[in-house]
Amino acid sequence: MKKIILILLVFVVASALFFGCSNSTKKGSKTNQNANTPTLVIYSYDSFVSYGLPKATNAIFEKQHNCKIEYRTFGGVGTTLNKLILEKSNPQADLFVGLNMNNLQKALDEDLFISYRPNNYNVIPEQYRIDEEWRVTPFDGPNSLAIIYDSQKLKNPPKSFEDLLKPEYKGKLILEDPRTSSPGMGFLLWTVGVFGENGFIDYWKKLKPTIYHIYPNWDSAFTAFTKGEAPMMISYDADPAYFYNENKSTRYKAIIPSEGGWLQLEFVGIVKGAKHQKLAEEYANFMLSKAFQKEIPLHQWTFPIDKSIQLPECFKYAARTNKYISIPPEKIQTKSKEWLKEWIRFITAE
Repeated sequence: MKKIILILLVFVVASALFFGCSNSTKKGSKTNQNANTPTLVIYSYDSFVSYGLPKATNAIFEKQHNCKIEYRTFGGVGTTLNKLILEKSNPQADLFVGLNMNNLQKALDEDLFISYRPNNYNVIPEQYRIDEEWRVTPFDGPNSLAIIYDSQKLKNPPKSFEDLLKPEYKGKLILEDPRTSSPGMGFLLWTVGVFGENGFIDYWKKLKPTIYHIYPNWDSAFTAFTKGEAPMMISYDADPAYFYNENKSTRYKAIIPSEGGWLQLEFVGIVKGAKHQKLAEEYANFMLSKAFQKEIPLHQWTFPIDKSIQLPECFKYAARTNKYISIPPEKIQTKSKEWLKEWIRFITAE
């Protein structure tokens, strides 16, 4: 009897050990599988993530390539670019999404990106293939800064930069500070593009009576504008589309001055030394795919680079232009600090 009990005990212990090892192996396999799933790390600016474009598109790419995507933000484009530069010897990102014309040359001078021409690059109009070496690829645009205005308070909006100088617009324009704001710097460069290096400060002197206030960033300027502090602000061409989509309102409209819009494109670059270069290349391809491009209008509130994409109905309220003003990126890089200093001298002297 004791021998039978002993045999049964040995059988139970052996079974427990066997099934324990089996379960352990299965768990280990699952852990190893997760460990082998690559994570594509993408640096971008805060609002790119908060507007929801990654959320709308990540799952598609993750399913196609059996990977995870992690977007990391550190503030605006300039701040995030500076972090990428500091990490150049030990890169933590695979891609940078959201470079614009204002800081493009700085990134190229720092030699941050590999050359890679996406497979479907033909969707990009030739005039917007800015970098012949394909270190960066445009994925949205062309877009422009614009003057948005409250049509309930302003019945006759300005149609040009010169119109903005008229006495009827005194104290009615909200601006952003070019020292701390991307659209603020864009507007400063816009005036350089229109009036030239030797004429833009003279224009600002004439513009001063029109300025209600210069806010440190777009968010604070937009809050002041929507609260009704002033009826005009420098913002973006697609803002009226956003307002209409949100509440079917056409109260807020936008105009692009007759002198021409300020050309805006956004770029993606694959980081040199990226841990997942091949996967990053696939993501660059993906950003030009219809699955990604069709999500741009209602999430990024910009125009897709692929002009075959049908725009949502609300985009008929966006401001459009056939004339764009730009400054070569290399000139922006070499001269923008000097122009900013001139602007600061003007502002602090007043």
